[in-house]
Amino acid sequence: MRSLYLILFYLILISGCSKDKPSADVPSEPDYEIINIFPHDTSYFTQGFEFVGDTLVEGTGSYGNSKLIKYKISDSQNYGEVSLSSDYFGEGITVLNGKIYQLTWQEQICFVYNFSDLEKINELSYAGDGWGLCNDGTNLIMSNGSSTLYYRDPADFSILKTIAVKDSNNISVSQLNELEFAEGKIYANIWQTDYIIAIDPVTGLVSNKFNLADLLTAEEYYESNVLNGIAYKNGSFYVTGKNWPKVFEIKFSDR
Repeated sequence: MRSLYLILFYLILISGCSKDKPSADVPSEPDYEIINIFPHDTSYFTQGFEFVGDTLVEGTGSYGNSKLIKYKISDSQNYGEVSLSSDYFGEGITVLNGKIYQLTWQEQICFVYNFSDLEKINELSYAGDGWGLCNDGTNLIMSNGSSTLYYRDPADFSILKTIAVKDSNNISVSQLNELEFAEGKIYANIWQTDYIIAIDPVTGLVSNKFNLADLLTAEEYYESNVLNGIAYKNGSFYVTGKNWPKVFEIKFSDR
């Protein structure tokens, strides 16, 4: 009888543990290789990150410290910057057709600048939060912290279509933050985590999940903020975070 009780106990224990496993899982994490490491200004609360040729465009956030900067990553040579009014909290940025688009968090304004001289040329409005922004060469793609991505017209910011992002178990994946369109997929930071996911832009399904928890040392993590910032150039991904001291050039292994 005691043996029966022990068997029942272990069955209940195993059953209970299985319920604690997260159901919203995505494919196993591929490895990555660090190719190079560059310095990053720790005053930059990174919200947007994108290359145009060899020029890195970065948008930063927080009230009173939001700005747009163009610089060369290899030597930090500054090609110009513009600061936002303290009334605005800068968010994601992207560059399309010679224009830089910069979201704001809760102010529902997207600023548009000439890439060449950072002159502001337009303001576009939208409803709700602004988080991440990228483009597929034709349309803007925006996140707002939910599991939905919004395709927007670059002329007037109207919504063209939406895609629902889900994992391999058909469970919604939310907290989508900074975005990058590369190699035919949408890459997204998951806010307050060390993960970047790759999303099929047609189906919205997550095809890969990358764990970047080991990029910084424990001390660097303690002094920094969360992972946020994905830029792509010549087959490499460049990643950083809010107030991080480094930018990492990495390659994801194929699995």
